[in-house]
Amino acid sequence: MQAHELRRKYIEYFVEKDHHHLPSASLVPNDPTLLFTAAGMVQFKDIFWGHVAPTYPRVTTYQKCFRTTDIENVGRTAYHHTFFEMLGNFSFGDYFKDRAISYAWEFLTLELGIPADRLWVSVFEEDDEAFSIWRDEIGIPQERVVRLGKEHNWWGPVGETGPCGPDTEIFYDAGEERACGPDCRGVACDCDRFSEIWNLVFMQYAAQEDGALIPLEKKNIDTGMGLERTTAVLQGAKTDYDIPLFFPTMEAIQASMRRPLTVDDTLNRNIVADHIRGILFLIADGVLPANEKQGYVLRRILRRAIRSGEKLDMPRGSLAGLVDPVIDSLGEVYPEIVAARPLAQRVISHEEETFRKTLRAGEARLERILQRLADDGTKTLPGEVAFELYDTYGFPIEMTEEIISEQGMALDQVGFSDAMAQQRVRSRKSVDGKEQGKERRTLDVPATQFLGYEVTTAEGQIVHEEAKEDGELTLAFDRTPFYAQSGGQIADTGRIENITRPGAGRVINVKKTSSGVFLHRVKIEDGAFHVGDECRLIVDGNRRKRIARNHTATHLLHAALRRVLGEHVIQAGSYVGDGELRFDFSHFERVTEDELIRIEDLANSVVLQDLPVVTDEMSLAEAKETGAMAHFEDEYRGKDVIRVVSIGDFSRELCGGIHVSRTGEIGLIKVISEESVAAGTRRIRAVSGDGTLAWLRSRDGLLKEIEEKLGEDPLAGIERLQEAREALQSRLDALTKASLVRMGNELLEAATKIGEVSVLARIVDTDAAGLKELADLMEERARPAVILLLAQAGKKATAICKVSDGTPADAGAIVRSLTSQFGGGGGGNRTFAQGGGLRADSLIAAVERGKELIGESLS
Repeated sequence: MQAHELRRKYIEYFVEKDHHHLPSASLVPNDPTLLFTAAGMVQFKDIFWGHVAPTYPRVTTYQKCFRTTDIENVGRTAYHHTFFEMLGNFSFGDYFKDRAISYAWEFLTLELGIPADRLWVSVFEEDDEAFSIWRDEIGIPQERVVRLGKEHNWWGPVGETGPCGPDTEIFYDAGEERACGPDCRGVACDCDRFSEIWNLVFMQYAAQEDGALIPLEKKNIDTGMGLERTTAVLQGAKTDYDIPLFFPTMEAIQASMRRPLTVDDTLNRNIVADHIRGILFLIADGVLPANEKQGYVLRRILRRAIRSGEKLDMPRGSLAGLVDPVIDSLGEVYPEIVAARPLAQRVISHEEETFRKTLRAGEARLERILQRLADDGTKTLPGEVAFELYDTYGFPIEMTEEIISEQGMALDQVGFSDAMAQQRVRSRKSVDGKEQGKERRTLDVPATQFLGYEVTTAEGQIVHEEAKEDGELTLAFDRTPFYAQSGGQIADTGRIENITRPGAGRVINVKKTSSGVFLHRVKIEDGAFHVGDECRLIVDGNRRKRIARNHTATHLLHAALRRVLGEHVIQAGSYVGDGELRFDFSHFERVTEDELIRIEDLANSVVLQDLPVVTDEMSLAEAKETGAMAHFEDEYRGKDVIRVVSIGDFSRELCGGIHVSRTGEIGLIKVISEESVAAGTRRIRAVSGDGTLAWLRSRDGLLKEIEEKLGEDPLAGIERLQEAREALQSRLDALTKASLVRMGNELLEAATKIGEVSVLARIVDTDAAGLKELADLMEERARPAVILLLAQAGKKATAICKVSDGTPADAGAIVRSLTSQFGGGGGGNRTFAQGGGLRADSLIAAVERGKELIGESLS
């Protein structure tokens, strides 16, 4: 039976048993507590937890899953995977143990025809009910029903409290010959004899904080059958990798290798075959390589696959070629991977090209360090070395652990963690230097009523006052039109006039506390301000308009980026000021000039349509139903009402910022730069409205200055300058060569003879390039010869030694001896060597020592 037949047969069986078939959920769950969908029950978590009522009492699915908890076993054992499919049937307060067990037994023995005598089961050691059902109702001999403890047959809770319960697992016995030996622990062993093919979880308790287990009013069933494992059983395959589902990928791996596959290659072949599936499916579900969360895990398995491909002698670029074989096997079932094909191939190629540049250098560095540690009898790799491999060579810490474990070494985890913590402190300094707009404190005053969406001038009463230095105050009002720095948008500035008593001041910044109080930083110009005073608050309207234009332009550019580059583009940060905007987004390579033009054209086409910018207030759930992008969803979680900003059908985002009323108010949007800000994150800078006009005038002024100096055709002027430079350089080279020839002739007059060999060791006044050319000229003229020249460069010195072929002196040995004695480093071969970093105050001594070394070698 093929995998696709098993998948179909399973769903059909449970649909006949009144289960509703639901589609597979994404590998990235809508749950901040989970990185990945690692089991079929994840999409029903809120039902099991009692947070939502089930739509159907019985459900069946085939679910794509991803997990790395056993990644060290992937490729080594017969059945461990990062990506796999799980077949499941679920009951929400409907049937329970007896029917779940009978369904499973009937499907395995009657529908699939697996011999009953090859099946074993395990139950929780205290679950007499499940034990009795298997023994008395199903009829499995008692010796094949094994009682195990909580570490094997208990599920949950997730955290300290929540649903949990015992489970029962069904195993296929591949035969005693597949056991690990006479000490095999049976179904509790991880060897290849027993393959766990189905797990039935009986959620019957609610765990309490004190450890007590309270029976649930409605008991639930959660089951999971491994598609690959069960297919291997049905086909009599020794491992999951030996089933046709993997054949296209295995054949493509072997075809790409530059040598025949050997038995020793099995582990790395299996790793590549497994990981490429996980890589493709993660990318299809919107994950891109990054340095945290899901992106970090993707980068980790990508680099693990690249390393295994390197060991298989697969050429550069081969990994991206494995996408098609996976699509051939699974594309009909999961069409999302077909759509993701071009993106996945580009991402994989980019990561492979980047990591291969450092992989060999990093492994060589690690190998040298491990050899030195082994020579010293040390069995632990220092944490700072592991951090260097992570920071400089891109080695995920798990990869380093894997490599050193192969040589029986451990990792200094504390040292690595300390080095990472120090890096975070260094990184945080720059972040902390940029005010994020939110004061992390609370004040004993009500939250400020914000009026700035409707007006830029309003009256408010002072409810809080703090004196600052240099004639500044921090004031809070009961209401304000001033926008507080938030969501990437800078704060409003403007003026405050005291109505109660004489007083005036400039608002130079506004921040918001975690309790919603707006703190206005005010530079006092006249009079005084006190709690209870009524004031007139006036926002700088022209500045506000520039900020609004840039903010709405940011939304248009975000939407345009997703249309041009792909829906993997996700906002990673932004800055909306009055002069320009910056937008950081997830993307794995440089945005080309052509792509930037298309992005600008798209955004400006919406500006020219003069579409209304509509803001609606709704709940977070309602906003998500409208398709609004919510990439910083946690900021809005818990709020009763949020704002959704829509621009026709082009853009719809959750946003609490200030915007224009119609897109035509933005004016021309111009992207002025594109750059990388972190691995997998790009940044564009742009201007709009009068900001674009100012930028264009600046560029126009620069162009006029260039034309004044280079003529009306600057390119022709540059070509003339280049030609003149090349002519001057040619003349300079000729003069330098002539000067060096004269210098060489003069120096050779002072050369001595040792036998037939001319010897000269001198300090000369020239640069490093001239030093080498001078040594070449002198050696060529005086052959056979030994020439040693030294020259000062600041506080250090350079040495070059040139030796004619057939002469017994060794240039490399002479230079190494000098640098070891007088500082610096260097080396070379018998006929040419150079060194740098010698102490300048030791030049005379170095020359004399050089003469001695030459004399010793020639005598």
